[in-house]
Amino acid sequence: MHDGVTSFFLLLSAASSIVLAAVVLVRNPRRTTNIAFGLLNLNLVLWTLGVFSITHTTDPNTTVFCIRLTFAVSCFLPATFYLFIGFFPRGVFDGIKSLFAFYCVSGVVMSGLAIVPGPWYLDDVAVSETGHPLPDYGPVFQAFFIICAFTFIVLHVNLFRKLRGASGIARRQIQHVLLGIFATTLFAFLTNIMGPLLGVRSLEEYGPVFVMLMTAAFAYAMVRYHLMDIWVIFSTTTVYAVSTVVVILVFLSTISLVHWSLRSRSGASEVISTILAAIVIVLILEPLKERVQLLLNRTVLKRHYDVNKLLARTSRHAAECVVLDELLRTICEDIRNTVGASVVRALLIDERDNNTLITEYSSRGKEAGKRDSDYTPLLEYLRQHNEPLLLEAIVHSRVTPERAQLAEMLAELDAYLCLPLKRTTGLVGVLALGQKLSRDIYSTDDVVAFTALATPLTTAIENARLYKKLDEANQHRARILSNMRGGVVAVDTEGLVTTVNAGAIEILGPIEIGQHMSAITPQVARILQRTLEDGRAISDYETILVGPGAERIPVVMSSSCLQVGDGDITGSMVVLYNLTQVKRLEQNVQRAHRLSSVGTLAAGMAHEIKNPLVSIKTFSQLLLERYDDPDFRNTFTDIVPHEVERIDSIVTRLLHFARPRPASFAHHNLRAIIEEVLVLVENQMRKGNITVETDFPGPEVGVYGDEQLLHQVFLNLVLNAIDAMKDMGTGAKLVIRAEYGRMVLRRNGHEPQPDADCVKVSLSDSGVGISSESLERIFTPFYTTKDDGTGLGLAVVHGIVTEHGGSIYVESDPGEGSTFVITLPSARVMSGVKGD
Repeated sequence: MHDGVTSFFLLLSAASSIVLAAVVLVRNPRRTTNIAFGLLNLNLVLWTLGVFSITHTTDPNTTVFCIRLTFAVSCFLPATFYLFIGFFPRGVFDGIKSLFAFYCVSGVVMSGLAIVPGPWYLDDVAVSETGHPLPDYGPVFQAFFIICAFTFIVLHVNLFRKLRGASGIARRQIQHVLLGIFATTLFAFLTNIMGPLLGVRSLEEYGPVFVMLMTAAFAYAMVRYHLMDIWVIFSTTTVYAVSTVVVILVFLSTISLVHWSLRSRSGASEVISTILAAIVIVLILEPLKERVQLLLNRTVLKRHYDVNKLLARTSRHAAECVVLDELLRTICEDIRNTVGASVVRALLIDERDNNTLITEYSSRGKEAGKRDSDYTPLLEYLRQHNEPLLLEAIVHSRVTPERAQLAEMLAELDAYLCLPLKRTTGLVGVLALGQKLSRDIYSTDDVVAFTALATPLTTAIENARLYKKLDEANQHRARILSNMRGGVVAVDTEGLVTTVNAGAIEILGPIEIGQHMSAITPQVARILQRTLEDGRAISDYETILVGPGAERIPVVMSSSCLQVGDGDITGSMVVLYNLTQVKRLEQNVQRAHRLSSVGTLAAGMAHEIKNPLVSIKTFSQLLLERYDDPDFRNTFTDIVPHEVERIDSIVTRLLHFARPRPASFAHHNLRAIIEEVLVLVENQMRKGNITVETDFPGPEVGVYGDEQLLHQVFLNLVLNAIDAMKDMGTGAKLVIRAEYGRMVLRRNGHEPQPDADCVKVSLSDSGVGISSESLERIFTPFYTTKDDGTGLGLAVVHGIVTEHGGSIYVESDPGEGSTFVITLPSARVMSGVKGD
């Protein structure tokens, strides 16, 4: 049974060496390191087969020959080992050539002495009771022992020297080779050298078995590039070794204790002891493994990081930091200190250009803010693949044009680990980690850790970007509000102020955020409250406010509801504009237009004044001649005073128009005002053969306004209509119609009423009409189509109507005449408001 097991392991060792050598050579048959590995495996296979032949020979002479031949083959192991280590891992011989020559020469000499009959290598061979050969070695074997020990030291010195200067995958490869050499050489040294020297020869046949472990470690280091961390191997091995020892001790102790306590019942004690031992092992095995692993992590493996703690810190940083620069600096510095990376960069994709990378953070501060548009292929690859990129893995993998391009770009970025930061919307950026300060590679554990880190980090970056956009939008809004000439006040549904700008404070006085709107000027508070209650906007509401210095400030206000996406009202806002300068300009424009209209009125009144003057002149000339005539005196007494009163009335109206008194709003009869205007222009109407038609809803059409300003409005409109029909000859017609209706009331400090009573007056002429181009600008100051016009008339009319809380619009087609429609609040409504 023992020979069968030994033979199986020897053949398995030889076969594994052949297979591993073939795998490495097939991967790259021209690489010198692979060729040296093949020679080493050939040497090991021949040595293993020699040991196998020794264990299966029964003839003494054949046994001696096999022993000598096997030793002759093993004499070249130092040379082939040194050759492989010299070329490993870069493929360039990095060793002492003279020492390699010494190994070759000593191998030839020792193998020759081993084959030649004599006591130099083998003095005698005895046979044990089990039939195993027991050779008595000569001085050549002692020399071989010394050379092997020296080679063991030389190989480790060579590898440790390379390890200090190596980085990345090469460093990890050297670590695995060191582990394989150390373990295998140690076991082989104990079984095949120290054992025979100490007289223990039964273990020699197991020496080649350990070679299988070493060649497997070598091949793994040469073929695989995602190599397991050597400290993880050490940690795992230690954990299971300690656990195994403890389990064995517990098992034996439990059985012994049960046997001692139940020594009178041997059958029952065996069953009970086995069950108890199994229960104890189940209870302590998993906690024991965790304790041993924790102890190793705290002592031997101090340089390794806890992935869960890193993720927890990243999540905490993401929750605490909302500023993008601070977030990236905190997280990247934590990663750099934890992993030991030489440099860490956070490169985010420009939101305006998907192929441009912006270095938002770099541990090399001077790189921050750098923009690069040369990494499109890298970005396209990362968009299509979710896994991180390892520079070392790409460099050592099969060469393709794509991999070569990726490797070049990663090298330019000094990115040994490139982690894509992705969201459902696409690639956000990349986290680039430079080479570790330990010059070790990024292991599979590192890749897993950073893959888990990518999601919370990307989410934090996206949130920080959104916060930055929101902050920029708020700053932009604040700048707009602060630079607005008008005032803005916004409140929530509870009536608390949420937004106020400097313009509002200048008009209304100090207002604090969070202050209730009831503390604001009443007119503003009412319009905000009405907007919240009615859920609709109020526009162009004119009123007079009392400013911080008790001055009266004319303003126009417009309000609107603040809504979220689903239409729910979250508050209301009002915009105020100070009309002080506008009102002054309007007054100046009105005064200028009024003066310009004096000439027009004077020309129209000349005939009205001339007729009574002719009568007065005639009577004055006949007075001396016919004074004694009673009939003449009676006629004179009746006509002359009447004509003088007529002239006085005309002059008085002209003076009132040219020198107006201050505006005074009161209840007036609009019909009387319009009829008075028609009297003033009666002569122009008669000269132009213009027929006038009027239609009023009653003898009293009450409005609330300033009589003189309303007089000016209708006088201006009637004069314009006369001018539009001056060349028509017969058929010219002016129709003035008044009717009651409904309107939105918003003026003069009164609470807005969305549906109030009003008087609507339309003036329709049959003149030349107005072009569409002129209609768009007809109320614009200084715009006119007349050769001698000032362009102020209709602008003044519009201003007066607006000041009265009304509206005016015009309908016209060229050649079809024009209709001006004026809407004014009725006296009844304004009286009701005034009385509130």
